Amino acid sequence: MLNQRVAFIGGGHITEIIIKALATNTVIAADQIVVSDPNTDRLDHLRNTYGVATLSSNQAAVSAANYVFVNVLPQVVGAVIEELCRTPFPSNKVIISLAAGIPIDRYKCLGEEVPVIRALPNPPSQIGMGIIAIAFNSWVTKKQIEEVSILFSALGEHVVLNESQINAVTALSTPAIVYLFFQALVDAGVRAGLDSRTSTKIVSQTIIGAMEVWRRRQLSPQELLSEASTPGGISVECLFTLEKHAFRAALSEAIHNGASKASGFALNKDV
Repeated sequence: MLNQRVAFIGGGHITEIIIKALATNTVIAADQIVVSDPNTDRLDHLRNTYGVATLSSNQAAVSAANYVFVNVLPQVVGAVIEELCRTPFPSNKVIISLAAGIPIDRYKCLGEEVPVIRALPNPPSQIGMGIIAIAFNSWVTKKQIEEVSILFSALGEHVVLNESQINAVTALSTPAIVYLFFQALVDAGVRAGLDSRTSTKIVSQTIIGAMEVWRRRQLSPQELLSEASTPGGISVECLFTLEKHAFRAALSEAIHNGASKASGFALNKDV
């Protein structure tokens, strides 16, 4: 169990997911967590449900913690930073920014030597199966990265990247494309004559089974494609049809456009 105090500025849905994951996986004790939020109903809910401490003051939350999660809407980040900048910010505390599209440099007014980590959990983090992208400035120490990695281990896996790569992760880690692929296969099964329930069962188990084969054998996707495709067979015919309709090109363009959207989102936010 990590012996550090953690504060969350913002007590919304994502904060609750993280607190629940930390508690469920005994990563940190509930009495080591403090949450600040102007919504007293949310604070009451988090305190009564998880046993965490709650405060209405962001400054007080920062004072009480070693790691400070800024987990508010992007358009609120500016006000939070402005509030924190009114008094000298201790350089031994680590800011962990979860606000979408907000670059690390936005926190510079807190001080040139304040450690800042930018993290991006994706939706499957809520069941401990997420992938979290982490970027950080030069003032974050090796020990701090190790401790933050322990915190995020309750949400799934993580990768450490340059901040310039975060927008690509934003697009690539969305489960929406996977859900669309899932639904499209189910619909294709219905078109082929199966009922929806049967088609869903077959498709879901095929996806789960295929990824479990990859997980256990750790072959490249191309190697698995070759194994699953008999020359002149049904799988080859399916793949040929998808290639004819530019399946891979469509996916590539979707991720490219999503990353571009994330970049524009960051630039256009009035924070």
